[in-house]
Amino acid sequence: MRRFLGILVAIFSFAAPSRSSQAQKPAEKQPETFTFLDITDTHQTASGSTDPLRLLSEEAARMNPRPAFVVDTGNITEAGRPEEYDVFKQAIAPLQSAGIGFYAVPGNHDVRWSPDGKEGFVKAFGKLYQSFDHGGVHFVLLDSTVVLEHWGHFDKAELDWLKTDLKRVRPETPVFMFMHHPIGRGTPGTRFVDNEYELTALLRGHNVVALFTGHGHSDLLWKVNGVTALMARGLYQGSYYRVTVTPLIISIDRVVKEKPGEAQHIASIPINAKVIPSQIRAGWDDPDVPFLERRRAAATLEPRAVSDNPDGEKGDVRLDDGEWSPMTKDRRDIWRSQFPTRDLATGIHTATVRVTTSNAVALSQELIMEIERDEKEANRKWAIDLDGPIQSDPLRVSDTLYVSALDGKLYALNTLNGKKRWTFITKGQFVGSPVIVEGTLYLASTDHNLYAIDPANGRPRWHRDIEAPLFSTPAVAKGIVCIGGKEKIYGVEAATGQVRWTQPAGAGSFFQSRVATDGDSFYLGGWDNTLYSLDVLTGVPRWTTKMGKDFYSAPAIASPALGNGRLYICSNDGALHAVSLRTGHDDWTVHAPAKGDVFGYASPIFADGVVYLGGLGPNGDVYALNAATGSIKWRHATGQTMYDGAPRLAPDGKSLAIMALRGHVSVLDTANGARLWSYELGPGNIFSTPEYDGSIVYTVTMANDVQAINAPRKP
Repeated sequence: MRRFLGILVAIFSFAAPSRSSQAQKPAEKQPETFTFLDITDTHQTASGSTDPLRLLSEEAARMNPRPAFVVDTGNITEAGRPEEYDVFKQAIAPLQSAGIGFYAVPGNHDVRWSPDGKEGFVKAFGKLYQSFDHGGVHFVLLDSTVVLEHWGHFDKAELDWLKTDLKRVRPETPVFMFMHHPIGRGTPGTRFVDNEYELTALLRGHNVVALFTGHGHSDLLWKVNGVTALMARGLYQGSYYRVTVTPLIISIDRVVKEKPGEAQHIASIPINAKVIPSQIRAGWDDPDVPFLERRRAAATLEPRAVSDNPDGEKGDVRLDDGEWSPMTKDRRDIWRSQFPTRDLATGIHTATVRVTTSNAVALSQELIMEIERDEKEANRKWAIDLDGPIQSDPLRVSDTLYVSALDGKLYALNTLNGKKRWTFITKGQFVGSPVIVEGTLYLASTDHNLYAIDPANGRPRWHRDIEAPLFSTPAVAKGIVCIGGKEKIYGVEAATGQVRWTQPAGAGSFFQSRVATDGDSFYLGGWDNTLYSLDVLTGVPRWTTKMGKDFYSAPAIASPALGNGRLYICSNDGALHAVSLRTGHDDWTVHAPAKGDVFGYASPIFADGVVYLGGLGPNGDVYALNAATGSIKWRHATGQTMYDGAPRLAPDGKSLAIMALRGHVSVLDTANGARLWSYELGPGNIFSTPEYDGSIVYTVTMANDVQAINAPRKP
């Protein structure tokens, strides 16, 4: 990630991009005349009506001209189940009969609740992301989804592929792009895709004419650095787009159910690539040193379109999620802004620089800066960029930090300096977290395998194919490793990897949270709305408890915590349950107070008669509850949205660390919830729980990075 490279940018030395540097092909023909349809958010269930899909397919077959193909920008299904894909394909069968192609990208619903993860989409449609050419136009379909999550992200492997793909395309070739999550519509704290600027940087110098998205269930049109972006409310809600391509212009019409037989013209976009549009170049006009008392951002348009008048431009800048403030322009048409850093929290921040052309086209670029002052405040000890985003929790054992990432690698890092000791590589993703018991590390992968690894050198001791993607974090007791899979729970011998027992779970269910154990039973919650207590040696249920009124309110996301003869777990309907280990019945159930962030996704932890957990909502609430009664002892608002991350207690129990979705690290006093210190990690969504030794917080993010953050030095 660029934040740790120490970049120094001299704004006045920017050079205009050279078209000759692009990979060239022989002369290509002009775009042909054809049409295609863009649909989104079909949310097909196995038993739900297929009328919207069937009617669209039949209508497309009757259109004159007939569309060449249909693109679906995600949330094809409601929960990514095989039977839902089957029903969907049956509904669009008339397209194939009419010779109309069909392409799709995954949406969060397709991968968030699917026991097959992204495999289900691949089985149905072949590829998560791809490109193809038709009629002299290049089409790019991207995967913006994160398995198990609502939010979006573009993995490094996908962005590397896109960079290579676009190099093969002539600069003047029209390009259409499709993805599920919208980009260009929010601040760093509210946008759906945390690394959207990494994508837009790759589009520079290419003739991207339109970008189609879904997710928001609204009929919208906006601009992303001059590119027309569109969203439809969803096919089942009654809207889609019809796009007509000609050698000179692209025409986009919106079709809505309220006006059958009519189409509302939305946009006309010229294909003339000979007109080079203005592009923004932005950077820091000072050294990238964290101890500067003020920072200077600068931006210019380079190249500048002939039709854009420099005297009619406007420049402004926004720090993090703050308000836009004006920049000033010098004699060389460079926009500049200087701002003090004394009021900024220590850590990583963003400055979004925007230049609006005289033709009202807003162009923006994100700059990263680090702020530190002295050791009296929290400061970064070290940071390292890995090869993929991190969704799991890091594990610290002695002087080694183990980090499992979505690039399919397990990293062992030296806690003193962040340097890699070794790396273990698989063919899947690591969504679950590593655990170490009696000198062996256990970790599950979406490549269907449960691994036993030597933590000293990363060499595998055994692996066991569980026949489905694994998202859960295992637990170990009495020589048995327990892991939740697809419609089954497995007990595997820790020494050999042989399956000792299996316990069936509900049809279509799976497990994603951490297994808990008290040494006699394994406890885990699944997407079948069931909380299980299983005998360690046999897997036989001691009891099972149903929770939640529907599928979405299952006790499946938050991991259970044990203490005082109870199991504490959140169900996704906003309830925190204290379940008797003896009976499986609730001793008490509580909900968050009015105007407080709800209970649900973050896992509770137990210590000394207190349950600590993070809420789900914009306050960033952290709670401490009396474990005997469920009454709230204190509540602290961190000020930034919480999601999956849970608190981590210091070894002495006197403080806890927790990370918010957008990178805010908080260390709180467990006695009263008072903030002891905080740090900003910068861009990169967080779905993880940090490691914390009472002095150093070890953090991971979807921006591929691991950081060790020092507590402020005591006076």
